[in-house]
Amino acid sequence: MEQKLKILKLGGAIVTDKSIGAFEKFREDKIIELCETISENYKDLILVHGAGSFGHPHVQMFGLKDPLAISKIHNACLKLNYRICDELVKRNVPVLPIHPLEGIDLSLICKVLSMNFLPVLHGDVKIEEKGFRVISGDEIAVKLAKELKAKYLGFATDVEGIYINGRIVDVFDRSMIKSVGISDAKTDVTGGMRKKLEMIFELDKTKVFIFKGTAENVRKFLNLQKVGTMVI
Repeated sequence: MEQKLKILKLGGAIVTDKSIGAFEKFREDKIIELCETISENYKDLILVHGAGSFGHPHVQMFGLKDPLAISKIHNACLKLNYRICDELVKRNVPVLPIHPLEGIDLSLICKVLSMNFLPVLHGDVKIEEKGFRVISGDEIAVKLAKELKAKYLGFATDVEGIYINGRIVDVFDRSMIKSVGISDAKTDVTGGMRKKLEMIFELDKTKVFIFKGTAENVRKFLNLQKVGTMVI
C-alpha cells in the first residue's frame, strides 16, 4: 500500500453507550457527528469501529461456546456496523463493510481502496480451528496497519490521550507501559488501554495517535495533524 494510508479506529465507547448495564445502545449524536466529519475526507482511509455495548455485554452474558450465542454476538455487531455504514452512505460515502467473522482479506481491502471505497471493519467474533474468539477493533486496526504498512493509525477514544499521574502526556513510549492499568472501569472483554498499547508497540514506522473522539480531533487526524498522545 501507499505510505499515505490512514487507519482510524472509533472506540466502542464513542459510538455506543458502554456504561455498566448498557445493552445495544447507540450514541446517535456521536455517530452522526463523526460520520459527517469522516465524509469530508475519506480518501486512503480504512475505518474500524469497536463493538461497544453491541459486543462486550453479549460475550459476558452468553460466552463463546454455544452456536446460538455466537449468532447473537455477531448479529449485534452487524447492527452497529450497519448503523454506522448507513449514516456514511447518507452522506454520499461509498462504504464497503467487511466482517471479520468471514476473515480479513487484505487483497480485497487493497482492491476496494483503489476503487475509492471506504472499507469499514469492526469488532466481532472470529472463527478459528478450535472454535470462536473475540477479535477486537483494536486488534484489527493494528493488524491492518502492520500488514498494509499504514503511515498513520488513530484511535478515537473516550479520553483525551494517555494519562500518567493524572496528566496527559504528549508522547508515550514503551518504557511507560507499567504506568497503565490492565483495563478500565467499563465493561470490556478486550483488555482496555493496556492491551491496546501492547499491540501498538508491535508496529514499526506507523505514526500512532490516541485522542478524544471529537469531530475536531478526528478532522485533525484525517488531515495528518498531531492530536492527543503520540505513541512511539
